[in-house]
Amino acid sequence: MPASKKTEAERAETVGLPARSFLYTLDQISQLTSIDVPTLKKSYIYYENRSIGRQERYLLSARNIAPPEEKPEWRVSEREFIRWMRYKGYKYYDRGYYV
Repeated sequence: MPASKKTEAERAETVGLPARSFLYTLDQISQLTSIDVPTLKKSYIYYENRSIGRQERYLLSARNIAPPEEKPEWRVSEREFIRWMRYKGYKYYDRGYYV
């Protein structure tokens, strides 16, 4: 099939791009874990380039995706959330489907 006729997913597969990652907001993490937002922000989040010291394993790493000079918008990657949940003792099953 000519390169121009391939779908976007097929082109991404041939280049070898990774699957799209999902970025959770702190509100979403709060809902998923049933931890209120102020407690989550104060006790469970390590803010990259803002928190002092190294990140401890028991903290979720959050990154600011806002442009400089704008109010910070903190996001937690899906992979980081899975790592943290495993650290807390939860099991994660990645389900793949064949089409």
